[in-house]
Amino acid sequence: MSVLIDRLKVTYREGEHALLALDRVSLSLNPGRVTALVGESGSGKTTLGRSIMGLLPLNAEAGGRIRLEGRDLLGLDEAALNELRWTRMAMVFQNGAANLNPVYPLVDQVAEPLVQHGGRKRNAARNQARAAIEAMGLPADLGSRYPHQLSGGQIQRALLAMALILNPKVLILDEPTASLDALTKTFMSDQIDDMRRRGQAVLLITHDLDLASILADDLAVLYLGRIMEIMPAGDLLAGPEHPYTAALSRSYPSLDAVRDLGGIRGDAFYRLIHAHPRPGHDDHDHVVSPDSIHETGHAPRQGCLFQPRCTQAVDECRLSDVPMIEAGRHQVRCLRRGIVNLLELEGVEKRYGSLTALTSTNLTLKAGELFCLVGETGSGKTTLAMLAAGALHPDRGRRTFEGRDMDTWLKRDYPSLASKIGLIYQSPAESVSHRFSVFDVVAEPLRVQRPDLPRADLDDRVRRALTDVRLSTEPEFLKRYPHELNMGAIQRLCLARAIVHDPVLIVADEPTSSLDPSVQAKVLRMLLNLQIERGLTMLFVTHDLGLARKIADRVGVMLAGRMVELGPAARVMGRPGHPYTRMLISGGRARPSVLHPVGLQEKAPVCPFIDRCDRFETGCLTRPPSPVNLEGGRHLAWCRHPLNEVAEAMEYTDMHADPGRPISRYAI
Repeated sequence: MSVLIDRLKVTYREGEHALLALDRVSLSLNPGRVTALVGESGSGKTTLGRSIMGLLPLNAEAGGRIRLEGRDLLGLDEAALNELRWTRMAMVFQNGAANLNPVYPLVDQVAEPLVQHGGRKRNAARNQARAAIEAMGLPADLGSRYPHQLSGGQIQRALLAMALILNPKVLILDEPTASLDALTKTFMSDQIDDMRRRGQAVLLITHDLDLASILADDLAVLYLGRIMEIMPAGDLLAGPEHPYTAALSRSYPSLDAVRDLGGIRGDAFYRLIHAHPRPGHDDHDHVVSPDSIHETGHAPRQGCLFQPRCTQAVDECRLSDVPMIEAGRHQVRCLRRGIVNLLELEGVEKRYGSLTALTSTNLTLKAGELFCLVGETGSGKTTLAMLAAGALHPDRGRRTFEGRDMDTWLKRDYPSLASKIGLIYQSPAESVSHRFSVFDVVAEPLRVQRPDLPRADLDDRVRRALTDVRLSTEPEFLKRYPHELNMGAIQRLCLARAIVHDPVLIVADEPTSSLDPSVQAKVLRMLLNLQIERGLTMLFVTHDLGLARKIADRVGVMLAGRMVELGPAARVMGRPGHPYTRMLISGGRARPSVLHPVGLQEKAPVCPFIDRCDRFETGCLTRPPSPVNLEGGRHLAWCRHPLNEVAEAMEYTDMHADPGRPISRYAI
């Protein structure tokens, strides 16, 4: 028995305004499948569940269709809906205690659907209710207690027993694990698995992204009443296609993730429909903050709802209403067909005389992500970063930025490309002229790229950049010189210089390596905040794996001018696939007791790790390693014999981990 939702629209009317809670939502709930619905608070998740049940408040107006057993639920009266509730469809509501009657014992309330909808006698219903309560792992005598005598977890289990007691074909679970302890969550998860096995169609409304990705088969992402993405649930944390889904996953704490929580820039405002009572003035919808919900001076909303917060929005996103578009296994509501590649390096090579710094290296940066390059000194990290920033030219290979050939762009219009990239060098004191004042250091990129910029605009941009990095804008400070500042202030100055021209990409080469730990933490936190608030893409070079764990979305591991491992930070750091990566993670403790002769590398330069590898075999001498896919194309290791078994990788990591050592020394 499927539920087919077609272009569902729900508004809550208040005077001449109506809050637009759902806008043309289409979704299907299918037997034996769990469909998760995720999104920020106020996105319309609960409204969707209540719409299916026919339990919207009196000021709600619903349009579209919701079909169950061939009938449109929106066209049924209360009596017809009541016949379907509990027997065909049931809902477990959020805030369980508020949905129980405080003056009746629990067993009577669990038995109520049996009496009202199942035709059972009261005593028989009570007996069945007691059995249902016990089936939820609750004590037999709990049925005689009242709601105020129960814990939150006990109430949630009792509500689930009530919803399941007539074996409905459709279950709607609204935040079933919210505020529950880990063991109770596990029990509830097992119950949801059982529903799937029984062939029930389940709508799981949740903010728990881990739960959704593990339990659900399909997943829909809701934002301001519109579905932004529909995908296989397993792709939620590892491979979202919509910028909102990616930002949502970064905001959620997960045991598997090691990156600090990022959040989403800006706020999700309400959507209101303003009804004009005067002839000649059309109704329109707009977005408004909670503080200004009753204001009448507003303009019609246009374009993508997520555009004001998106890291890859273009002008068309502000003007066009976007339909759902197929993107592989996903459906996304994005004009750009999902998260775009901002920068692509294909087969780039770089030589300095007889020294090969990079060998046929590929790198892709996605819009809005923070990508860390790690590896030991001399591995080619800085060379690759400078190629990405346009500060070096490759001897071979192709570079693409925003879909355009980067080398052609640099030759024809260097200022316009340079204005899109900010560069932070490794040695802050050496990267600025000490003959320039603070103001001139920050203003220099604008003077080069925008020589016609009016002085007032130049002043405003410089002051804004200094304010964003928490440096003074007082005239006395602007006249000072870099040598008069401490190292932390110089690094902030370099950061202001990198963002003053509003770039879309920041390339940061060891930006905190010369700072003491306390200053490092402050600068890093500032850098991460700027990335979120400005929607920046960032390529971050570091030799500190602890730092990379804390800040990166994805990590690339380099050795001797080659990429040897690439993937999500949590995967690469938690389950390394390349022997070199696991050696770095262990701080060198993973080196084999017997190393191969150093000369071996000179004779067969096909793998840069031959001399130190404990998995070496003669085949490594003749054929270069190809990338091995360790996780659906997202985690790659260039090794003939990678640690591709999770158990092996975890055993290795546990063996060499220091339980007393924190993940990172940076308290950011």
